Amino acid sequence: MGAPAAMGRIARGEQVGRQARAPLESLFATYLEDCRFEVAVEGDIPAAGTGCILSHNETSFADLAAYFVAIWPHVDQLAGADVYRHIPFARKACAKIDIELVARGNRRSTDLLVDRMVAAAQAGKRVGWGGEGRLSGRDGIGRFKVGGSIIAIRAKVPIIPVAIHGGHHAMQLGTVRARPGKISVRFCKPVSTEDYEEADARDLADKLQRVVSENYALLSDRRVDFR
Repeated sequence: MGAPAAMGRIARGEQVGRQARAPLESLFATYLEDCRFEVAVEGDIPAAGTGCILSHNETSFADLAAYFVAIWPHVDQLAGADVYRHIPFARKACAKIDIELVARGNRRSTDLLVDRMVAAAQAGKRVGWGGEGRLSGRDGIGRFKVGGSIIAIRAKVPIIPVAIHGGHHAMQLGTVRARPGKISVRFCKPVSTEDYEEADARDLADKLQRVVSENYALLSDRRVDFR
């Protein structure tokens, strides 16, 4: 419910880029704190200036909040689901904070967006692109789409799988019941795209899915019981 207010402050503000993110970062940090969700981060975080694609999973809005607190600070340009355009002020706000919404069903718009993301990665930016393309709503990893793989292959940059575990147990998609506990975020080892051609994008997406699935399972084995 706080999203329209946060988006409105960004849209009306004079700042752009990373300096304009504060209202949204504060919103998600407050949400995590109020729900008593602890976010733990591990793995090697890509440094600024490292052209790469970060490909993650999301099961619920709790995972989404963890993303914006633990991963977004290390992302220079982000692709988001077009469904968020329905939030008041979202379009103008997203344009100011380097979030581009993927227009489902609009091939031309998506192709242009992919071209911009390729250029961003080639310029040394860290590009965020969801692996599943949506909140999965399941305790596990859904099939990864090929978008992030195509961008990485065209840009000739590595793609970094990021596993997020705990959101499904903390607050399942479709419910407002919060169960305090831990959400783990793991930056996995970069996957090189040197040996991949664009025709291999499906194989690369499947490989990323396997990596995230394996790490999700490892994090699941270590998870703190939710109360």
